Amino acid sequence: MKFKKIKINRKLFYWTWRDISFLPYAWPEEKDFKSLPKPFFLYQINPDCPIGLESDDKEDFTNIIELTDSFDKLNLDKDLKKDLRRIEKKNADVKLVYNEKDALDKSKKWFLEIWHEDKEDMADWRRRLGLWKEKCYTISAYLGKELIAVHIAMSEKDTVFYMGCWWNKEYRSLSIPTFLLKKDIERAITKGFRYYDLEVGDESYKKKWPVIEKPTKYYAILTKELADYFGIKKYVRIEK
Repeated sequence: MKFKKIKINRKLFYWTWRDISFLPYAWPEEKDFKSLPKPFFLYQINPDCPIGLESDDKEDFTNIIELTDSFDKLNLDKDLKKDLRRIEKKNADVKLVYNEKDALDKSKKWFLEIWHEDKEDMADWRRRLGLWKEKCYTISAYLGKELIAVHIAMSEKDTVFYMGCWWNKEYRSLSIPTFLLKKDIERAITKGFRYYDLEVGDESYKKKWPVIEKPTKYYAILTKELADYFGIKKYVRIEK
C-alpha cells in the first residue's frame, strides 16, 4: 500500500493511503498496519470492516440507497418525485451515450475549473484520471452535438458507487447532474444491483434520496495537536 503526505500547514501534517480520495471507502487488514509512517490517519473505512473506530462526524456517514425491482417502488418523498418529473421534462432533448471513448478527457476541464488544481496537485490529478478510466464507467449527456455533462460511477459486486459528475455550469437550469443520477439509478435497478451508494457527505442533494446512514470508520495514530485539529477523541497518541 502506498502513502501520501498531507500538509495542513507549515507545522502540521499526516500520512494516509494515497488513493483514499479517489475510490469508494477503504478496507484495511491487520497486515496493512505493520509498518506505517507517522502520524497516520485513515478515514472513510467501510462501515462493515472489522478494523477501525466509528466516526461521529455526520460528513463521514454513508448515503446508501437500497434498490427495489422498480424505480417507482423507491421510497421517494413527494418533493423529490415532483422535482424528478420536472427535471425529466427539461432534459427531454438530451441524448445519453454510455462509456463514450475519452469521456473523462472531454469533460475534465469542468473539474479543473472548479477545483483549480495547481502544479503540486497535478500528479494526484493524473492518478485520479488513470484510476477512474480503469475502474469507472461514464454516461455522457449531449444537447445536440454539444457535450454538457459526464456522470461517473463504479460498480462492485452488488453496489454502484457514484463518483461524481463533471458538467457545464452554463446549463445549470437543466439540473443535469440530478437527471444523470436518476438515469443511472434506473440502470442499476435494471441490471439487478442491490444498492446505489452516494458515498459519504451531508450534501443536500444526497439527503433528498431515501438513504441509509451508517458511520464510516477511521484509524488514527496522531499527536494530540493533530487529534484536536480533527476533533478526534479516540486515537493512539504519539509524541512529536
